Parts: sequence; C-alpha cells; structure tokens
Amino acid sequence: MESNISSDDVNVSSFPTLKHDIEVIFIYSVAYSLIFLFAFLGNLTVIFVVVRHRWMHTKTNFFIVNLAVADLLVALVVMPINLMINIFFDWRYGAVLCKLTPFLQGISVCASVNTLAAIAIDRCLAICYPLSFKITWRTSKIIMCGIWTFSLVLMIPYLIVYDIHNSFCTPTWPSPTLETIYFLAGSLLFCYSIPLALIITCYCLIGYKVWHRKAPGVYGSNGIIHRSKIKVVKMLVVVVVLFAASWFPLWVVHIKLRLDPHPTDIFTLFNYVIPICQWLGCANSSINPIIYSLFSRKIRMKIKAILLCRNAEYETPRHLSSYASTRYVSVDYTNGHVTLRTNGSQKERKSSRTDRLFNNVYD
Repeated sequence: MESNISSDDVNVSSFPTLKHDIEVIFIYSVAYSLIFLFAFLGNLTVIFVVVRHRWMHTKTNFFIVNLAVADLLVALVVMPINLMINIFFDWRYGAVLCKLTPFLQGISVCASVNTLAAIAIDRCLAICYPLSFKITWRTSKIIMCGIWTFSLVLMIPYLIVYDIHNSFCTPTWPSPTLETIYFLAGSLLFCYSIPLALIITCYCLIGYKVWHRKAPGVYGSNGIIHRSKIKVVKMLVVVVVLFAASWFPLWVVHIKLRLDPHPTDIFTLFNYVIPICQWLGCANSSINPIIYSLFSRKIRMKIKAILLCRNAEYETPRHLSSYASTRYVSVDYTNGHVTLRTNGSQKERKSSRTDRLFNNVYD
C-alpha cells in the first residue's frame, strides 16, 4: 500500500535524486528482486498447473488460482513501484500512474488478503460442517467476483485523492477526519483485521476438528493419523503466523503516522522502516504459493513434473490421492473410505463422509 511523505513536510529542492547510497539501493533491489522472482514464478506456475489439468478443476483449487492471480498482481504492480518509491525522492511516472498505482496496489492487496479469508472459510465449512454446508461452484464464483468487486469499490477514493504535488505523488483528503475514517473502516478493518480474525477463527476450528477426529482402525500416538494431525496443525499455525507477521509491521507504522503525522524521526521512518515493512507485506505473496499450493500433493507432483520436463498426466488421477504417508504405509481418504496401503497391499474400511478430513485440508 502507498506510504508517501506529505508535500507540506518537505522541500523537494533540498533533496538529491536518490534517497540512499548505492550500497543501500543495491540491498533494496536484491531484496525486492528475490520476492518478485518467487512471487511471479511461483504464482504463475500454480495457475498454469491448475488450469492445464482438467481433473484439478476443483473448488479449492479455484480459490487457490484466485489467490495466485491476486498475488501475481501484487508482484507486477506493488513490488516494482514500492522499490522505485524507496529509491527515488520524487515521482517520475506521470499523473495517470500516480492515481492508478495506489488504486491497483490497494485492489491487489485487498483481494489477496480476502481470498486467504475465503479459503479459510471454505476449508472450515468443508471440514467442520461437511453435511450442513456445501459451497457450490456457483457460490465459489460469486464469492470470487464479490471479492474483486468489493476491493475495486473500496479503493476508488485513491483515484480521487492522489495527485502530484511538488513532484510528489501524495493524497489530498477533504479533511483529516475523513482520511482517518477511511483508513480505519476502509483499509485497516477490511484489508487486515477482519480477514485475520476470520482466518484465525476458521483455522482454530479446523485444528480442533482434525485433532479430535479419529479415523477408524488407525490409532496410536506414533501412528500415521497422529503424525498427519501434527502436520495439519503445523501448517495452520504457519499460515496464520506468516500472514499476521507479514502485514502487522506496516499497519503499525500506518497507525503511528495517524497518531503522530509529523514524527521527529520522519526520515528514518520513510527511508528505512517503511521500506522494510512494505517488503515484509509483499513477501507474503511469494510465500502463499508454497504454503497453500505445495501442501497439496497433486499440485506438488505437477510442479515437479514441469521442473523435470516430463509428462505427468498419468500421475495422481482425480479419485486417488495420498495425503498422509510414511515409507511403509499411505492413507487414502476418498469417497467415504479409509484405505490403508502397506507394502503394496491395501485394506479398506468404510467410514462416514466426515472422514474425508485430510482430503478436504490438502485437496
């Protein structure tokens, strides 16, 4: 999201062209280039893998693709502009981009964050209430369209308030009160606080359900199901912690600036603290392909096949998947069955529909 010094706080003629020495610029450039590379290639690969293979066109993967699109937009729009803003003092890209850049940045970040929340809600309903609630394909499409429409409408004020003043691209609000209201209600609540609360709530419910649900015939603290439970809970903890940690510092800085618009450490804040906080927020888009897609064995196998330049069409048909495995045994939760495969043999035990827990988590 945009963070710019007010044109009233500085005199552009008193500054050189570059904000930093070449060494600092080099560090910023390398840091942003790394997360751009991971975000661009990672999300593009996820989109390609899911779209290319028809049997992977599931509702969960549809949400993952939407997340990848939002994160790809973050990589293409947010990261390059943030880097340029943190290198040069003045705005060099024209009045149109001055308005479009914060607008598109806000849309991409808001869509990405709320897609994470949508995935959490979808998984929570599928795992905790499989017989009561079912998100259909039509509902999924409505949710995704709603997220993008909501993000677009929410960021329209940026098109109005941003303009070039004294060579800086800065917002000019009708009143400080209106700016504060928009920040609290429009940005902080809907682009961080509410999505984070939903994510934490949903994943706590999922973790509780997975931990207390027992698959028939597979018990023991050292057994496969116990290890699978630990794996699921670890993933959920990683998801919540990384999401919160990535964006929390930047929101703290924004709140600090609202409480104290003219801090004494303004140059340190804008030249060092904010660039690092922005980088952390953008880095979340490069992590998402790993924690949301590579936890799926299906997608992981396809990506591996692409990297090895081989055809993997024969691998992992839609009705087969192993989500918890050791060297000797794999567990398959599919179509209401629990299938144990041990050294080539297999035993099947009939279970209820809710025993598809792990399929719902990793599918």
